[in-house]
Amino acid sequence: MSILSKLFRRYPRYDVSAYRDIYTAVVTRLTRTGVRVGGGASFPRVEVHSIREQERLDKEGALRQVTLTVESISKSSLSEAVTMNEDNLRLMTEYEFELAGWNSLGVVPTQLQDLTETSDTNKILYRILQEFTIFLEKVKSDTPPVQQSNENENS
Repeated sequence: MSILSKLFRRYPRYDVSAYRDIYTAVVTRLTRTGVRVGGGASFPRVEVHSIREQERLDKEGALRQVTLTVESISKSSLSEAVTMNEDNLRLMTEYEFELAGWNSLGVVPTQLQDLTETSDTNKILYRILQEFTIFLEKVKSDTPPVQQSNENENS
């Protein structure tokens, strides 16, 4: 580590991603009887995808904005997809997320889109895509990260 890095390095730094923690929390939150969450061929199902973690929103890098899409898919009817989406909305916004190492600051439903698709096997799939923005803050710790020793530093 150079002398400049040592002089200007501030603690705490939060150079970790919220991706894994928020994906796991969202899938767990949306899992329920009668609806498969995740990929596969079964219907009805909900898929969580297009996760985008934005740039850090504060000087320390602890505040995060994560945007993701929750897709409700039905082969029966658009009405079934809409009902699943309404359940997803309730599940996503009713309670704050409890994430180890993160404070959940809020969930905002943003964009909603419907999509009807015909596959090669002439099945019609009804899709409702709901986008959410989730605000998170990394739990602060004044303890600096453990540094690995490097022989080149002492030279």
